Amino acid sequence: MEPLVAMVVISLSLLGSVGMFAVAQDGISGSAKSLEAMTLAESRMERLRVLPYRSLLGGEQRVNGIALTWTVRPDQPAPAESRSSMITVTAEWAVGKGRPRTIRMGLRKANPVFSGAAS
Repeated sequence: MEPLVAMVVISLSLLGSVGMFAVAQDGISGSAKSLEAMTLAESRMERLRVLPYRSLLGGEQRVNGIALTWTVRPDQPAPAESRSSMITVTAEWAVGKGRPRTIRMGLRKANPVFSGAAS
């Protein structure tokens, strides 16, 4: 009788361990997706940083289930008259059972030809 009880106890503990492995795997894959999204957003940010000021445009791209969007907001209505623009890059993806995740990064880029307001 004792060996039978021991086998039941061991089998229940093994089933619990298998469930923990599944949870750990979900966490690892979610973290990998977060790292990939952050890397893509940083890469897009660096590309936008080196573009000439006049060629900055907003856009959208989808890579491996991650939606990247970037917006450019000049501080004045006319981009040629603005001192700088705020560039925002957003990465959105879903983890697990469709839970949405978002990373947002921003930078301010100066207009190199801005010479000041007219008097």
